[in-house]
Amino acid sequence: MLYWIDVKYAFRLLLKKPAFSATSILIVAIGLGLTVYTYSLLSQLIFKPLTMQGATPLVAIEGEFRAAHGRGQLTDPYHLNFISAYSNLLHKMSLYRTGTTIISDLGNNISAKKVHASYSQWNLFELAGVQPILGRGFTPSDQAVGTEPVIVISHEIWTKYLSKDPNIINTSIRVNGISKRVVGVMPAGFAFPAIAQIWEPLSETQLAPAAPSDAHTDAMNAVARLKPGISLEQLQLEIKNLLQRHFQTLPQAFTWRANSPGGYIRAFKYKDTNDSIAQHYTIFVAMLIVVLLILFLTCINVGSLLLARVNERIKEVGVRIALGIPKKRLMLQMLWESLFICSIGGLLAWGLAMIGVRLTNVAFEQLFALSGDKPFWWHLNLHSDAFFVLLVAIIFMVAVTGILPAVRALNSDVNAILRDGTRGALGKKAGRANKLLVVTEIALSSVVLVVATILLSTSYNSQNADYGVDTSNRLSAQILLPTSSYPRNPRDKRNDFYYQLKSNLEKHPNIQGVAYFSSLPGTGGGSSHFEIQGREALVYNENPMWNFEAVSRDAWGVVGMKIIEGRDFDLRDLENGGSPTIINESMARDLFPEGNAIGQRVRTVDEGNWHTEWRTIIGIVSDSIHGPTMQATSAWHTGYGMMDLRAWNMEIVVHYFGSHTQAQALLKETVAAMDLDVTLHQIQRYDEFIAQPMQLVNAVNSIFLWCGLVALFLAASGIFAVSSNSIALRSQEIATRRALGANNSRVIGLFMKEAGIQLVIGLIGGVCMSLMVLNQLSQSMLFSSDSYAFGIVGIPLFITLMVLTATYIPCRKITSQEPSEALRQS
Repeated sequence: MLYWIDVKYAFRLLLKKPAFSATSILIVAIGLGLTVYTYSLLSQLIFKPLTMQGATPLVAIEGEFRAAHGRGQLTDPYHLNFISAYSNLLHKMSLYRTGTTIISDLGNNISAKKVHASYSQWNLFELAGVQPILGRGFTPSDQAVGTEPVIVISHEIWTKYLSKDPNIINTSIRVNGISKRVVGVMPAGFAFPAIAQIWEPLSETQLAPAAPSDAHTDAMNAVARLKPGISLEQLQLEIKNLLQRHFQTLPQAFTWRANSPGGYIRAFKYKDTNDSIAQHYTIFVAMLIVVLLILFLTCINVGSLLLARVNERIKEVGVRIALGIPKKRLMLQMLWESLFICSIGGLLAWGLAMIGVRLTNVAFEQLFALSGDKPFWWHLNLHSDAFFVLLVAIIFMVAVTGILPAVRALNSDVNAILRDGTRGALGKKAGRANKLLVVTEIALSSVVLVVATILLSTSYNSQNADYGVDTSNRLSAQILLPTSSYPRNPRDKRNDFYYQLKSNLEKHPNIQGVAYFSSLPGTGGGSSHFEIQGREALVYNENPMWNFEAVSRDAWGVVGMKIIEGRDFDLRDLENGGSPTIINESMARDLFPEGNAIGQRVRTVDEGNWHTEWRTIIGIVSDSIHGPTMQATSAWHTGYGMMDLRAWNMEIVVHYFGSHTQAQALLKETVAAMDLDVTLHQIQRYDEFIAQPMQLVNAVNSIFLWCGLVALFLAASGIFAVSSNSIALRSQEIATRRALGANNSRVIGLFMKEAGIQLVIGLIGGVCMSLMVLNQLSQSMLFSSDSYAFGIVGIPLFITLMVLTATYIPCRKITSQEPSEALRQS
């Protein structure tokens, strides 16, 4: 019965001060909501192991991740087979590689479509624990050389293009220009390894080479499932030991793999196979740190508000203790107040997290609408583990915001409280606690605001950067040619198609020019080492770096670039042989400062004495940047090779007059008239294409924006509340000083000085922590100097203004009263 009375008493106290209660609940809801949302986002995208329909985690076994390229590398299947044969910790393993292909002969007048393909070992579906809903999966016989080509299609392809035909099994569709029999349809949502829409078995000769190879076309990845009770760390150690012995038996040409700087083969969490996650991993870790800081800020704010309530009621508590009420009961009464606030805030937090999850899923669909590159596990839900996190956070918050203020009140000297004639004089311990709270709030809010500001400012600068090209009235698209009709070797038919399409389009009066790039300026990125003939470094990775792209003849004017020195590619380069290259102006200035770049020879180099042919520099072109300016993989030094000499997939850019819609329709019609099996993908405005690579990071930065706004709200409300309470509790001291002759400006100056000392301590700690976080982020991002100045200088100035204002306003208010009135109230 007594407990029920205590509950009603705590509830009445909250109702007596609705503004205090509403503010506290709102702070809790925002802090916990952000925590639950971020946990769900990071756990489902990154941290929670992928198990599919098995009981143990899936792991990836791949080549090293090269930060300069921004992606993981494929590896030699010869070594993957060795691991599969000798590992004692793996339950199953399957080799695969991914790519894009073209499907046609779909019926219903549906044109050829570009799809994501997985080329794998026959046991991929068994490894995932998922089987087709129609037909069958692959069998070992499907891998035999010379057997009939078969495919399994996704539920999406079956639904979207084949009208859910129940008789689809054993019918044929053309894949990359070759007829293949459909043997299975996978369940809805299945896209393993990540974004697959069709699956094809690899041949035995591809899967089981008799000797090691350095051919990129033979390289693969592997996915494996751990045995029960085995950790990733155990597997990593086993693979390291296996490969140390294995690499010693390799022919001399491959022994470099034993000492590859990034580890030629590595095992890691399967979700980290997504290059965007791997490249920007530190951003997600920073997000987790920021949200934890916001959770601490939330605890501090609510705790400081409740501590202020305790300070106001400290004499009441002393009287009740003197009357014999047990301290245990008094502590429970105070805990009920915190429990009400945190529980109601927790319910609201769950609702806010649900809204955040729904908005994120919508954002993901929009983000990957054109590319179709969304990994299948990138769909958020609030699972039971998120509710458990919320429950733990509430318990932690109740402990911090309820127990600590209660202990503060109940451990006070009752006799001293009762002897004190004031209602709220601030004791030394309470004063020190309030100062510590203010310093902590300043430090934590500085970290969140500085990091959020620099990320947002850098993102904005990246979106508005000058990439050295003109994007207005330009559309871009990716062209995919079926290799059965347009083989990579010889390349003649591929080049004939590209240049014939260019000629056909430029005949239209609304088309000013057409060009092809392997990656358009503003996109792509990634760098490799290259050496200059006669200036070669002893070790390959001590050479400078560049980005190398293929480009069509007469391409520069279409994107607003121009030849500065030398000449452009032309037909004589095909007739004379050799491998000409054109470099950009920055590369010529930085690496050939004497102005002698023309005629020099360069070539790309890599591990194991691998290198390309020597390329002769014939021209210098105006600067353009490949890759977003905030990515560490962006390239300012670029070399361009002649498209005619390389069998690469190309991107087209069309400079048009008039309507974008009409230009898009004209491009589609012209390609269809030439070959129905050729597909266009990601047709969009050039400026939208440039913005696309940073959409994921920009989405993350939007979350940082909300974190910053939340931190700003928490810091402003918390600092103002603590400062106001501290000054109010020192009203007797202020009145006494004024009665003894101190003027108002001197009294205000005293408090402003104290606030300044707390401000300096808090800012020093906060800026130092910010720099530590930013140092980690700089491994995958490039921050502009303007962003640094704005964050490191602007935010501390803003917080300084906020803290001094929060101190000045209550000081000004209390000094406006007559000293006698303040003394009477005390």
